[in-house]
Amino acid sequence: MRRLWLGGLAAAALVAVAALWLHDTPPMLQETADDLVASGVPGVLVRVREGNEVRELAAGEATADARFRIGSVTKTFVAALTLRLADAGVLGLDHPVERYAPTLLSDGDRVTIRDLLDHTAGLFDYTSDPALLRGELSPHALVALSNGRERGEGYTYSSTNYLALGLVLQAAAGAPLDELLRRQVFERVGLRETTFETGRVEGPHLQGHERPSHQGVATGTLRDTSSRNARSAWAAGAVVSTAADLDRFFTWLLGGELGRRMRPATGERYGLGLARFETPCGPVVGHTGNLLGTVTVVWARGDRLLVVAANVYPFTPEQETKLQLLLGRAFCS
Repeated sequence: MRRLWLGGLAAAALVAVAALWLHDTPPMLQETADDLVASGVPGVLVRVREGNEVRELAAGEATADARFRIGSVTKTFVAALTLRLADAGVLGLDHPVERYAPTLLSDGDRVTIRDLLDHTAGLFDYTSDPALLRGELSPHALVALSNGRERGEGYTYSSTNYLALGLVLQAAAGAPLDELLRRQVFERVGLRETTFETGRVEGPHLQGHERPSHQGVATGTLRDTSSRNARSAWAAGAVVSTAADLDRFFTWLLGGELGRRMRPATGERYGLGLARFETPCGPVVGHTGNLLGTVTVVWARGDRLLVVAANVYPFTPEQETKLQLLLGRAFCS
């Protein structure tokens, strides 16, 4: 997702629903999800964990156990892999990119692996160019395009950072990224329904839908995106998972030393693959994703964790408000 989730929502909508968020009850969740589907979202699923208690629900064409593309939530998986490889001595977070991939970046002597992880490398975000999203360019080609663009300064969220990071990990470890993720993360955590897929998703899954938009406003009818591939997303967004597996992964991650190191520092919005979000009931950490018409939100604080997926993008203003209400009722009540 190019924008951190709350940054793209209307402030007025947040104020309007804040009171409801804080005074709702669990039985309202299904009604809220059904209302979102009635507004034109094909399907939505929700999983909420509080300690050992788990609540699941689904509406429309979604099922609670559906597999779906998690988009940029993939970045948290790739960041966890990066820190595990660093701990194993395969690479160093503060080493320059050129040490492992000498020709990848024009300024690879300056940009470090940490810069890629926390989006401070200044690389042009290829997802901001619709023409690049429609194409079939390889991750290497998309990173190469950034070499001809002016570098940004400070924190600038860019999926190109994680394409470059994936290429660096492969070079440093001498293995394909999908194999590294499978061995070092998926199998280690016990994620049986999680895969790295750049082609078409096989088997039953929550099929994404895109809606044409004009100047950021959703217009027109939905288009099924299930036949499209996620080649350009790669290390920035090609993981396919389930709500239960995302729950398991984030619970494992945030409950240990790895998650502590990945969290944003005080006052920062983004750490090493984990973002901070402000909600009416306080700050949370997690990540959001948007890929090929499927939106994913993972929020966590203390022993509470929320996973939500909806299979349409962009939303109409009405749907944005309803989804925000669902997020609040699920997490803050």
